[in-house]
Amino acid sequence: MRLLVFSIFFIFLSNACASRYSLTQAGDVGTPTKQLTKKFRIAYLGFNTFKSTKLKNPDGTVDFEALSDPYSRTIKEPVGGNFPIPGENKPNGIRKDLSQEKVSKFVKSYLEVTGPTGIKELEKFLEIAKTGENYTYSFKNLPYDYYIVGLHYPVFEKTRNIGLNFITIFSSLFSVATLGILPSYEAYAANTKVLLYDKNLNLVKELEYDNNYSVWRALWISPNPKECRIGNLECLGMFSPTLGTNPPMVFEASSPKISADLSDFINTLK
Repeated sequence: MRLLVFSIFFIFLSNACASRYSLTQAGDVGTPTKQLTKKFRIAYLGFNTFKSTKLKNPDGTVDFEALSDPYSRTIKEPVGGNFPIPGENKPNGIRKDLSQEKVSKFVKSYLEVTGPTGIKELEKFLEIAKTGENYTYSFKNLPYDYYIVGLHYPVFEKTRNIGLNFITIFSSLFSVATLGILPSYEAYAANTKVLLYDKNLNLVKELEYDNNYSVWRALWISPNPKECRIGNLECLGMFSPTLGTNPPMVFEASSPKISADLSDFINTLK
């Protein structure tokens, strides 16, 4: 009974606290060294975040799945290209000159981050066939010179390291004991990988960005963003009843830098 009362009190207090996100800020705010001068047909894939959903198994256990959110692109204005919509480009057959191994490697690099939820994005560029338990992928013959893939990971919230995890646990206990006067602290890992392929799926460039972030929670703390004020159920972090995903704002912080780097690199392409 005491455990139940404590659990209810713990959840109530966590809901009552405001949250302040501290995001990684790149030293370079993201200004291209010069304006984009080269013109290519470039297709963008990914750069979306995820939402967590709860799945109840037949045996009564619960699993969590991350679903790709197509409306949460963190690159709002793709440099030199666009995010194709389904049916935008009618393919001229299949690229038979691309080996199955190369296409499968391209697919694997995407799905190993997104999981099955990333299939819908890939279907704009691939024909997917299932034979028994195996899948085969064929790349559509599309009018693009380059493909730029953006992957935000990890999909679910993940504590940056074991040491910080202990700090999170103890600070949360002290916060509860002081009725939210002392703040709790959480530190999460978040990264963005950008892959640039030519039309033959050769990897031309790979970029990595650190989006690690921290969260402070207390009754008195000034919320950042403002939506994470007291009582907001979407900013519970480790107190959430579901396995949380990294919020879009975490990755949006590096978007200007990514766009600037891509602009500079595209200018070097031939």
